[in-house]
Amino acid sequence: MITTLLLLVAISVVNGKQQPSTMFTSEIDVSEQCRVAVQKMSALQTTEPQLMARYWDSWGKPSDALLTGHTTFLGYYDECTNLKDTVLGDMKYCLYAMAMDTNIIQSSSGSEDGVCHSSDCPTPMNVTSTFDVKIGVCYPSACSPNEFAIVLSNMNVSSITEMTTDPFSNVTNRVNIKLRVVGDSPAFCPVTDVELDASSKALIALCMVLVGLVIVGTLLDIVIWLLSSDESNLQTDKQLDKETIQEEKINTLSSPDKLVKDKKPNIKDFILAFSLYTTVPSLLMEQPPSAIKAVGSIKIFSNIFIIVLHVSFFLSFFFHSLSQNSYQFFAKISFQPMASVTLAVESFFIVSATLSAYLMFKDMEKCKKFRLWYFYLNRFLRLSPLFYFYTLVAYKLSPLFGQGPLFFSQDAIGCAKTWWQNFFYITNLLPSFFDMCIPIAWQVTADMQLVILSPIFIILLYHTWYLGLIAIGMAMVGATAMVGYVSATRGFWAAFFYNPNSQEQTLRLHIQTYYRVNSYMIGILLGYILYRKYSIAIPNWLKHATYALLWVIAIVLCSA
Repeated sequence: MITTLLLLVAISVVNGKQQPSTMFTSEIDVSEQCRVAVQKMSALQTTEPQLMARYWDSWGKPSDALLTGHTTFLGYYDECTNLKDTVLGDMKYCLYAMAMDTNIIQSSSGSEDGVCHSSDCPTPMNVTSTFDVKIGVCYPSACSPNEFAIVLSNMNVSSITEMTTDPFSNVTNRVNIKLRVVGDSPAFCPVTDVELDASSKALIALCMVLVGLVIVGTLLDIVIWLLSSDESNLQTDKQLDKETIQEEKINTLSSPDKLVKDKKPNIKDFILAFSLYTTVPSLLMEQPPSAIKAVGSIKIFSNIFIIVLHVSFFLSFFFHSLSQNSYQFFAKISFQPMASVTLAVESFFIVSATLSAYLMFKDMEKCKKFRLWYFYLNRFLRLSPLFYFYTLVAYKLSPLFGQGPLFFSQDAIGCAKTWWQNFFYITNLLPSFFDMCIPIAWQVTADMQLVILSPIFIILLYHTWYLGLIAIGMAMVGATAMVGYVSATRGFWAAFFYNPNSQEQTLRLHIQTYYRVNSYMIGILLGYILYRKYSIAIPNWLKHATYALLWVIAIVLCSA
């Protein structure tokens, strides 16, 4: 009954069924223009009641399933933005994290003093409850999101009287409701009215140039192929075995130096480098014999799990609007492999370290020395141009990619303050997600930081393997001690899901470089083992049985 009463009262207040006598308190610490706008809006309760009803209707309203995870109420975004054509002027929309404090006082309505004097009086009740919710709020553009958070915290919403839950009783329930904004960054606000500056226009022009090169390169490649496909070439191609053609393609891709020696690059080769007709099949082509073929399969499985992880993460962290069915789904054993999806993140660091170490061991064997400049330059040139380009697009153009109550354009908000930190690969060291430029890029920065440190272990392993093992062991022990210390002092859980401190745990552990040291060290060791070609002769029947056993162990561990 108490829960039902709370929900009915919340809906009544926000819907305006019982308007409070004073919408906002007069003493609020905001700018003068914000104060004037709020007072003007509050006065509309008596002068423009229908317009005020539209304003209240645009707000999010607490409704059903509040106790089972449905705590985000978006409201009506379009109605809020359409209020700009009224006397209210330009309005903005934000999703605020709030605490809804409710107090129910039950008394008798059959006496003047509120005290029951009959023999069948109900037990007096005074119940206080708090619900953490996210509510879509419409507010005047004269206020900043933080200023209107102060206004919301000073709202005077109270006294819903004579709300009888039983028509045959004399019980009256007096309910007081107080909304207060919680958190350091209470507002999630979609970016609107984006103005393109000179840098944004230049970036759009660059994107158009790249798209044009792709189109021209693809068309040129097709034309060249058509012109070169005469009858003699076709007859020659028919005489070649398919396996020979595939082998030639693989050898060409695995030995790019041959192309450089045979032919000097020109403008035509530059344009053809953008051709989808050539590049897409080469990406899907069979790997050369020297490649580590298991890497592709690991990446596929890891990508699937990473997608599931981030879908669940955004649902729980940003929206907190999960139904009872979702909670039941999370409790099923079939979901437990997904609950262990953080292991997929570890696989990326292992694969990255394995490939880096393996290729550098090969290079050291060929050149008889460790080319440190080549190691860093190769990594930087392969990763940075695309990462920097994506950072600029997220900063300047992401607000143009969508609109609506859930389109917060976090990349644009964070990149406006910290875009330069992506260029130095230190994004994961920031104390808040809301200060990050592209929060999901933390893995790129953590991986680059570990790449910078990895030559120490690679050189030691190559020249003196036991010193390398000692160095790797010390790094893993130190990283484990650091993780244990942070977890113990901050009270973090071992589980990532169902964790009340998941946000802080993500910031202090999950995206930090020291949390990934162990995975990276294992990857370096694996690269060394592959380079030395350590192997054990196993019969085929036992090999397949071993693979099956390892798959079973992996599935059981993920389901634990």
